Amino acid sequence: MDIPKHLSHSPIIGVDYSEKDADAGDAKYLSIGYSTWDSNDFSAKIWRKSGNSWSRQSEELPLWRVLDLAELVIATLTGQISSLGEEIVNTNKVDDLKAFLQENMQLYISRIHNLKKLLDYSNTESSNEDYPNIFSFATKELSQDALIAWLLAWGDDSYKTKDSELHLLGKQVISLFADIPVENIHTVEVGRQWENIDIWAEINDDTFLAIEDKTGTSIHDDQLKRYKQTAEEFYRGKRQNLNFAYFKTENEPLSVLKEVRKNGYKDIDRLQILDILNNYSGSNAIVVSYRDHLMAIEHKTQNFLAYPVHNWDWYAWQGFYKEIEKHIDIESWGYVANPSGGFLGLWWHFCDNDEISMYLQFEESKLCVKIYYEGDEEKSEIRDKYYNILMDNVKNASFELTKPDRFGHGTYMTIGVVREKDVFGDGIIDVPKIVLMLKELEKIVDKCVC
Repeated sequence: MDIPKHLSHSPIIGVDYSEKDADAGDAKYLSIGYSTWDSNDFSAKIWRKSGNSWSRQSEELPLWRVLDLAELVIATLTGQISSLGEEIVNTNKVDDLKAFLQENMQLYISRIHNLKKLLDYSNTESSNEDYPNIFSFATKELSQDALIAWLLAWGDDSYKTKDSELHLLGKQVISLFADIPVENIHTVEVGRQWENIDIWAEINDDTFLAIEDKTGTSIHDDQLKRYKQTAEEFYRGKRQNLNFAYFKTENEPLSVLKEVRKNGYKDIDRLQILDILNNYSGSNAIVVSYRDHLMAIEHKTQNFLAYPVHNWDWYAWQGFYKEIEKHIDIESWGYVANPSGGFLGLWWHFCDNDEISMYLQFEESKLCVKIYYEGDEEKSEIRDKYYNILMDNVKNASFELTKPDRFGHGTYMTIGVVREKDVFGDGIIDVPKIVLMLKELEKIVDKCVC
């Protein structure tokens, strides 16, 4: 939306609100920028538009006042008293207000959840600086095995009076992994490393749960299939329900998760665990530390949305690749070793003819067009041939594609590199724009080979 930039309030950051809220009405835009009352101060503004004109009824508030108002709304929704010390002005209408809020609660829940996520990320970052987290040192899978087994064990009803919050948490974790309603969980027996199964639990009289647990590594060989077969053979006729789950603390390519599901395992991700841990109302140091640990990983993973590409670390690249695989049908992503130290790569769109396979690959900030060739002809001739074909088909593209710094002559060869600026821009990335550019590049590869 073409918002005015010449008025007293000068927007710096804005949201086209008409696309975010179906009930926005004449509220068309939200912005933060220089305030009307002081060119050295900043304010938030709701822009209203009636017909073709911006309305003088548009609201503008100091930033702190927006936060105070949000606190008042949340306190009212939750039935609490805020730090502002509000009072009831009209006692006769309190019930009307409560009824309205209850009827329209669906409008508020998602917004409160989004605010909570932002605050959780912020709190996690500060908490990691405030104290040494045990899980920053206990990084091995055996440490996490113990933590998860410990949580599961608390789900047994015999521990209800020992610590009611931990007991509830244990039941919630079991429910997530085994798809059993919390209220139906009563007896829990837990163990580790049975027949190489990381964590196992017998729940009630009819359910067995096996959990394959990872921190930074991934599945290998046919381990999931073997563990499942072992449990099925042992529990044949002993347990009615057999449940198999896969949980990894760090990030996993979608291609791996598809394989996990194919083997009959439920994949549990970090955010699902965090949803439970964030609702934990107790103060157990182990639980709080683990929650902070997972939040720190999530925060670092989402940093690709907050920082320019040159500030990304390993986790931010993983976050970017996870975002891309939501929009593009990719083969996979992961670490690629090479003599210079390797990189985190993403590869997709393999297009074949009788001679070569052409495909696309991110080598972190370097977006490459590559070919795979195993034939008998001189590799340099094949490379040059398809480089020229590529350059002929990219002439009218919306991006610039250049010759690589060095032409290789191996089985895998880079024949073109997209200018970094054309992919990532100069600041915070624009994901929809990147996706459109990648789809355009896919079509060019199709023209070259298919």
